[in-house]
Amino acid sequence: MIKWGIIAPGTIANAFAKEVKNTKDGILTAVYGRNNDKTKEFAKKHNIENYYSDIDEFFKDENIDAVYIATPHNYHMQYAKKCIEAKKHILCEKPFSYNYKTSEEVLNLARKSNIFIMEALWTLFLPAVNQAKKWIEEDKIGKVKLVTANFGFNSNEDINSRLYNPCLAGGALLDVGIYPILFSDFMIGSFPKKIKADAEFTNTKVDESDIINLKYENGVLASLTCSISADTDNTAIIYGEKGKIVIPKFWSAKESYLYFEDRKEEFIDSYKEAGYKYEIEEANRCIKNKALESTIASHNITLELAKIMDEIRNQIGLIYPFE
Repeated sequence: MIKWGIIAPGTIANAFAKEVKNTKDGILTAVYGRNNDKTKEFAKKHNIENYYSDIDEFFKDENIDAVYIATPHNYHMQYAKKCIEAKKHILCEKPFSYNYKTSEEVLNLARKSNIFIMEALWTLFLPAVNQAKKWIEEDKIGKVKLVTANFGFNSNEDINSRLYNPCLAGGALLDVGIYPILFSDFMIGSFPKKIKADAEFTNTKVDESDIINLKYENGVLASLTCSISADTDNTAIIYGEKGKIVIPKFWSAKESYLYFEDRKEEFIDSYKEAGYKYEIEEANRCIKNKALESTIASHNITLELAKIMDEIRNQIGLIYPFE
C-alpha cells in the first residue's frame, strides 16, 4: 500500500481523503495543518492515525510514502521542496506553482532526488473526458476545427479569500482558467503557437474574468473563458467537420455526448464520487513502479501549462507581490 500524508486539511483535501479509500493501493496515514484542533478534527473524520501541527514532525513520520499538497498556490513550491528533502513522493494541487521558473526548479529537483512528482491534473484521468478523446481518435467528428470551454462561478470579493488575495496568487486564471487551457491542449493533442488574452481586474488587483484565444499548429482554434465573478454554463464543446462533442462540467466530467451524422452517443460514468480516485490510482501505480513522472500528467504538460499561463499573465498585466 502507498501510505499518504496530506498537507493543508481544507475543502479540496476533504475530497481527496474521501477517495483515497476507494483506491486499491492507497491508504491515509497522516495529516498536517497549522491549526491543531482543525487538523485533529480532519484526522478523526477520515480515520487518519497521525495528525500534526508541526511540519517538521510531519516530515519525520516514516509511515508516509507520499504527500498530497493542498495549500494555496503560492505555498506549493516550498512544501514540495520540503517533501523532496524528506524523500516523500508528491501529488501537488494545480496549478503546480505560480510560474514556469519555479515549476521547472521543483521538477528538476525532484528528478535529481529520484522523487515521483505529479501535478493534480485530475481532469486528464476522468473516463468521460477520455471517452471524448477516444471519439476524436476514432474520427467520429472528423478533423477538429474549434474548441470552446468556460469555467466560472460567482463569489464575493473578499481580500481575506485566497481567490481575491494577490499575496496568495489569487485570481481566475490560476484557480479555474488552468482547466479550459488543459482541456483544450489535451483534446487537440498539442500546445498553442499563438496566445491572445484579456482580463477584467478586481479591486484587490487580481484577475476577475479572463478571455483566452489560442491557435494551434494544425489550425485548430480555441476560445476559452474563466471567471470568479460570474456563473457560466461550465461546458466544453469540441467542434469537428462531421460533428461535435459536448461535455457538461468538463473539468469534473461525469458524462460526454457525441453528435454526428444525425446520431447521438453518450457516455455516463457510474462512479459516484467526484473522481479524484483516478489520479490517485495513477500516482499509486507510478510510485509502486518507481516511475518519476506520469506519462499522462507528465512534467512536460505541467511546464507547458505554466508557460501558457505566464504568457497570459504577461498580456493581462498580472504580477503577484512576491514575484
